[in-house]
Amino acid sequence: MKILALLLLCSVTACSPKRPAESSREIRGTQAERVAAVSPLIGKHAPLPSPILDAHFVEEQTGDGQLGPSDFAAFYTLTVAPADLAAWRSALPTIEAQNTPPKYITPKQPRSWWLTHDDFLGLTFYSPKSLTGRSNGWVGIAPDGRIFMYAFTM
Repeated sequence: MKILALLLLCSVTACSPKRPAESSREIRGTQAERVAAVSPLIGKHAPLPSPILDAHFVEEQTGDGQLGPSDFAAFYTLTVAPADLAAWRSALPTIEAQNTPPKYITPKQPRSWWLTHDDFLGLTFYSPKSLTGRSNGWVGIAPDGRIFMYAFTM
């Protein structure tokens, strides 16, 4: 009877779904170091419309890539001169249909540099594809020179 109970317990444990592994990477450092590290990430698909004054980035990974693909969610906050916003708007394509209406989302661990829901409501939205290479997500431009980007895989 004990052996049967032990076998039953082992089979239930083996069949229980495991949560996928989760990890994240964040670019930290001084303002100049963050700009230097983030600029190539968003400048590899198209030239940047203007210099970046400040930048923040975190990417969250769900899954370890071993037993299937991992999913990624990237959060960027850029600061540019307000006078350069027109160049950014004209360089960005319109947001894709699958991303409308844009949804407010935050990193799993709150970041002080990420936007609030109230800020989100005041953004003008564009596609992230030319900056991130990903079709899913959005780029939101605030009138004060901040640019927020959320891009993900699925």
